[in-house]
Amino acid sequence: MSEGARFDRTESLNARWPASERGHRITVRGQGFIQPDTTFFAMGSCFAVEIRKALRAKGFRVYPDYPAITFDPEIQTAGRLPLRDNINHYDTFTIRQEIERALCKARWPSECFWRFDGSNPFARDKHWPEIFQDPTRRRIFGRTLGALMDLSAKIGHAIEEGLAAAQVVILTLGLTECWRLKSGGLHAAVGPDSEDDPAGKLLQFRPTGFDENYANLKATLDAIWSRHPEKKIVLTVSPVRLTRTWTDEDVVCANTQSKATLRAVAGQLCRELPRIIYWPSFEYASASDVYRKDGIHVREEVVGDIVSAFLAIHSI
Repeated sequence: MSEGARFDRTESLNARWPASERGHRITVRGQGFIQPDTTFFAMGSCFAVEIRKALRAKGFRVYPDYPAITFDPEIQTAGRLPLRDNINHYDTFTIRQEIERALCKARWPSECFWRFDGSNPFARDKHWPEIFQDPTRRRIFGRTLGALMDLSAKIGHAIEEGLAAAQVVILTLGLTECWRLKSGGLHAAVGPDSEDDPAGKLLQFRPTGFDENYANLKATLDAIWSRHPEKKIVLTVSPVRLTRTWTDEDVVCANTQSKATLRAVAGQLCRELPRIIYWPSFEYASASDVYRKDGIHVREEVVGDIVSAFLAIHSI
């Protein structure tokens, strides 16, 4: 395990702080639900991207299978695909709306898509005279509305297919700061890049609290289990830090507020619904500095340690 921290599988969980070895020893009860052919679905913050990558590297079938989506790069762009799977859903609002959409196999209406002229940075990079964007997913663009709708539908299908096929659903909870589309009421995957970003005029910033995030996550769990009662659901709080805050707080304080709120939500739901499996990724990362040079993202080998321990502790 990285930096001296470790997970221990045990029936007798640490009850006293000295047994935690200054917070570096985290005890977990094994649930025995993972086999070599277990299939996974991971959705959430960019930590979910890293979990998908680590599970695939270990030979597991992992959904949504975004790398399998085919598209025409001359008229469509999907994040960093095909080089990197980085389609994220950072907050409980976007997770809920995506899961609920997937379960009824709906498609986002064209009215929720944005159109920008050629001065848009992404349009300039592609040398397109105009560009259309699906704001409900991260960095999804089309040269024409038709091209965007086709790509958005393929992403939707990948999510629907993966949610139906996976035996284990992992939801990573990233942040509580969110952005709502002023037109249509959906939530955007990401906010504006800066105060000057033209997308900012189309969005409403919302700092959210316990009640809203609890309601979102409870509704998400209920929706999944109403259709797929057999699925195992794993919650984890992403240790990836806020890149910036749009509140009037210091970013360190805003990050702590966000993670504390989400951890409290996860804890409350685990108490109410014992069948939920909580995995302490955030707690593991908090034991020491496990971050890349940017101080935000968790180092790849540490993600590997977290995933390896999860598999070992919960394997049959």
